[in-house]
Amino acid sequence: MGFKLSDGVRYSIGTATAAAITVSGISNADPAIVSATAHGLAAKAPFILASGWEDINDSVYRVGASPLTGSFALEGVDTLDTALYSPGAGGGSLIPITTWTEIPQIIDANPSGGEQQFADVELLSQKYGIKIPTRVSGAAMEFTLATDEKLPAWKVLAAVSKANKPVAIRKLSPGGTVSYGYGYFYLSPMSQDQKGNVQKSKASLTTMRPFVTFDTV
Repeated sequence: MGFKLSDGVRYSIGTATAAAITVSGISNADPAIVSATAHGLAAKAPFILASGWEDINDSVYRVGASPLTGSFALEGVDTLDTALYSPGAGGGSLIPITTWTEIPQIIDANPSGGEQQFADVELLSQKYGIKIPTRVSGAAMEFTLATDEKLPAWKVLAAVSKANKPVAIRKLSPGGTVSYGYGYFYLSPMSQDQKGNVQKSKASLTTMRPFVTFDTV
């Protein structure tokens, strides 16, 4: 049994990337092996992955231990299930993330969405209904920030918001775990005002896939 406190959690947005690298293929293995000629990436380097496999497409992953010149393990990813990962269809590209900008002065962060959806089946011959899993709803993270437009990071994140392009997000937990997501970041230009309280701003991140978590930074 273990417990975690949220005190000390930090969220950041990927604000700079390197040139895209072609992924010629990803193996059906545990862990999956990515083929990318002269990728130049070190172990634990994070990147945005575009893949023909839906379950790992539009997500942020990391390079596994002991990468080779033309290949590396996809840390923590098991692609042995050929029903989900059709052999030979996993290729695409990856974009290394080179700079992170911390979201400043977060008061709270609350997830929403991301729930399994079901189709209800009612058979005439049975008194018990059946729920069949269909899709997973879109997910989002809602942030409340203590407003300070003069912070350098605030200006950077405002520009990211206006660009309306998907970005990587990183969550560092004080227990030593790190989580990554990928989606659209929005920072509201309006602050909330309440007598006797600090000004607050709302920000949100809508993610394309579930967060990916690693147990070491």
